Amino acid sequence: MQLLQPSRSNRKKKRRLTAWIWGVLLVLAAAGWFAKDPLRDRYRFWKQKRALAQAREFVANRDALSAQLALDVAIRAMPGNADTIRVAADILEQAGAPQAMRLRRMVTQLLPASSEDAARLVLCSLRFQDYNSAKDALAETSPEVSRELPMMQAALTYALATDDRPVADVFLGELRQRFPENADLRHAQAKLHLRHPDETKRAAARAELEELARTRPELALPINRELAGVALQAKDYPEARRRFELILADPASTLDDRLQKANLALLIDKTPFASIYAELSPAALRAPADAVQFTRWLLVQDRGPEARRWIEGLPAEFRADMGVRAIEADTIAQLGDWEHLGPLVEAGAWGEIPVKSVRLAMSARLMEEADKESLRLEIWEAAVRAAGNSLSALGVLQRLATAWRLDKESEHTLWTIARAYPDQTWAHQTLFNSYKEKKNTGGMRSVLSALRQSNGAVPRYQHDWALLTLLREPGVIWTPAKETMKTLYERDRANATYVTGYAFALAQSDLGTEALALLSALRPEEREYPPRLPYLAYVNGAARKREEVARLQALADKIGAEYLPEERNLFLLAAEAALRPASPAASRPRREVAKPAETPVAAP
Repeated sequence: MQLLQPSRSNRKKKRRLTAWIWGVLLVLAAAGWFAKDPLRDRYRFWKQKRALAQAREFVANRDALSAQLALDVAIRAMPGNADTIRVAADILEQAGAPQAMRLRRMVTQLLPASSEDAARLVLCSLRFQDYNSAKDALAETSPEVSRELPMMQAALTYALATDDRPVADVFLGELRQRFPENADLRHAQAKLHLRHPDETKRAAARAELEELARTRPELALPINRELAGVALQAKDYPEARRRFELILADPASTLDDRLQKANLALLIDKTPFASIYAELSPAALRAPADAVQFTRWLLVQDRGPEARRWIEGLPAEFRADMGVRAIEADTIAQLGDWEHLGPLVEAGAWGEIPVKSVRLAMSARLMEEADKESLRLEIWEAAVRAAGNSLSALGVLQRLATAWRLDKESEHTLWTIARAYPDQTWAHQTLFNSYKEKKNTGGMRSVLSALRQSNGAVPRYQHDWALLTLLREPGVIWTPAKETMKTLYERDRANATYVTGYAFALAQSDLGTEALALLSALRPEEREYPPRLPYLAYVNGAARKREEVARLQALADKIGAEYLPEERNLFLLAAEAALRPASPAASRPRREVAKPAETPVAAP
């Protein structure tokens, strides 16, 4: 059978159709190629926006862990985007999560010229009471950014928070020159001058506050509170009573104002506690927060039994409040009623925690009573494992260990928190303070090693780790700790702390002459700074300056400063080194020594 053959015209149509199809495909391919990046960016933007919205919902529902995960998705969707990281930090700060500090630090690294972001980092650190982080943020800001208004305000807030009155006064003076009509600045400076050593300034401050109270009614209440505090400090009790009458007459006065007046009546006027209690207890029933504050006041007055009866008599809706449940557990703990504390903690009074973890912790406490330490520690470790990686549960265990004075268990729990949640710097700080009190330099260095690994961008962690390493592992060989000191010094040669650290590293490597040359950059007052004296003595000893070593030793003894054992030993090593003949230059390890700063500048 002969097959039908296509006509020539059909073949031409088919070729044209094929060409047209290929052309469309090429156009689509080209369009897809050129649209690839915009589409991908649009998708990332959508993903970021959705993750941020989810994080806000989780924060509203108090689901901190889910919020953190959503924020991680948002940041990964657009890595290195300062706006995204800033919004994530805002959300975390709103949720009360210290991780916000790390994100705000990332923004300042991306935008070093932004005074707004630098100020936010300082204020965020202050909110979470990480004063070292706030100090670092101020020190690392460029001089140009530091002079901008947001940073000046942040620096003022830091000075007030750390009670550095002279520095706060300087900032207030500069701000008042820029904004002479600002009543809040007038108020802040007058409040500061109320405790000025100069009587003339104190009188002027009081007069200015009285004028502000008359002309700015909204400031009358805080001003009367401040003047009442000054009167109490000066033991001018009639004036304090008069101020409290004015305070309580103000409709905006609070329960805290009543409690302050009650302290005066209880401690100075010797008013019977029963009458004060009868007057205050009805005022504490306005809201659960007032009930919590009143209970806390009772505990401070060592009235645990009264506090317990007060809580038990509260309305059911008050007792269901999380704050009331927490203060009830605090009350039971202060009374030492561990049998009743267990069920409260299991029910989440101090935060969510597995029941198994609580019961294991209770069993560990029983082993403490039985004086079985090894078994106690083993059971406590099981309680920590049962808590998993839950920050809430670990925090509850830490509170229990503190209440029971179980030091080793507390240390173990804090280390678990520090490793699982590097941003919870309160845990690191608690450990560091404990080790410092015990003069345990090994423990102190371990804490700084953990901080350095989790956030190596913070110079303070690098410096303190290197310093403790040099104290614990002295030697002539050039080590990573010595190289860290050199790097920090080269980054900021005007910083007296870095100058001293690098000079100490050089002196340990038997380069005393070079180390002493670096110290020439220090101003006289920087050489008298008590914590710096052991290191200056060591450097002078390495340079064979006997008289200066003796002077620094005498100065330290006169001041009576407390030092770590290794720091105290530096004075002995310095005295011994100063008596030894200088080592031959050829036998010493040579390093390229950075030149000191030409113009000494004050350390931050």
